[in-house]
Amino acid sequence: MIRQRLTRFSRCVFDTHQLPHGLLVSIVRARDRYSPLFRAAALRHIVADAPLAVTGGRPFAQRRRAVRRFYQL
Repeated sequence: MIRQRLTRFSRCVFDTHQLPHGLLVSIVRARDRYSPLFRAAALRHIVADAPLAVTGGRPFAQRRRAVRRFYQL
């Protein structure tokens, strides 16, 4: 069960890898349109591509919160 979920999440990360930043932001904001796993994968790419001024070199959970605040997600 856990392996299947991890495989699905990995597939979502792969599928969102080449999407432009604006589309990733719209995916994260569209709660009724996309699955939570797909939205989490898109958010992962937004956090990874966020400028250092926003993330401040913090651990991932703190970077994710800072990016959500910055992009108002």
